[in-house]
Amino acid sequence: MADSNKAYLYLIKLLSARDYSEHKLKEKLQERVRAKRFSSEEATSALNLIKEQGYLREEAYAEARVKGFMSKGYSPNFIRQKLAQEHLTVTDESIGEIFTEYRISEEDQIERLARKKMGSRTTFDFDDETRILRFLISKGHDYSSSKKVLKSLIQEVREQQN
Repeated sequence: MADSNKAYLYLIKLLSARDYSEHKLKEKLQERVRAKRFSSEEATSALNLIKEQGYLREEAYAEARVKGFMSKGYSPNFIRQKLAQEHLTVTDESIGEIFTEYRISEEDQIERLARKKMGSRTTFDFDDETRILRFLISKGHDYSSSKKVLKSLIQEVREQQN
């Protein structure tokens, strides 16, 4: 019991700092099992107890991850893929609801990221455009949408010069 108590207290300590997914908690427990802090059975027992007590809030964790990725300018598709890598299932609708709640569209994200990359430059050559487009695509944004927004922003800069 003392070892399963250690595993339980370890999980409580982790969850008191922030939310985790079940998958992340399992990974953390496995690290401790490999270090022989407690057995695999004790880790499993502690995780089941945490779940029974309602301390595991995967929905809150997933929502926080969506918001974090959204604030960094990632596209909804990219966010869904990243969460799937973390073994979290989030629907397109729930991601869309969060974007709507914060009144952010994918076009707004592309524009904000492009403006940030453009900086205070007043001239843009092909290499500059390509570099910015690569950056936008690396955030999971669609090529044609990114190209359209970037062309519009570059045109805006050129018009301001005249």
